[in-house]
Amino acid sequence: MVRRLRGEEGFQLIELLIALTILAIGIMAIVAGFSSGMIALANASHASTAATVADKQMEAYRRVAYSSFVPPITQTTTPTGPDGRMYWMRVDVAWNCPIVGATLDTLPSPPTCSTVGGVASRPVKLVTITVRDGSASAKVLVSESSTFDQATG
Repeated sequence: MVRRLRGEEGFQLIELLIALTILAIGIMAIVAGFSSGMIALANASHASTAATVADKQMEAYRRVAYSSFVPPITQTTTPTGPDGRMYWMRVDVAWNCPIVGATLDTLPSPPTCSTVGGVASRPVKLVTITVRDGSASAKVLVSESSTFDQATG
């Protein structure tokens, strides 16, 4: 019995090292999960704030009369969001035909849309807002579009 115990000397140390290695790998996996979660949360926060900035600008267009802004318009600004970060925002306003297949004739003022399948339509103003993370070459965080019709004022 004594011989047998002497033959197993050091095995407890090896078992302890194996257990600590497995524990260290598990802790590193948990830390990596938390790190990627924090990065995803920060990205979602930036996208959410960019959507708020874009919505605020779109609501500004919805508050004004249809005749107060005449396409084509391209505006670039760098507003500061509620989170204190600077965002790059581009607003494009253009004429558009709401019926698929209709072509826009820009010679008359206001322009006209061609008739498709016996259905005539009047042109609408298409407002597109693109918000990027800080500069014109940065990642697009949000892009939203809305059409404005003369009938809605």
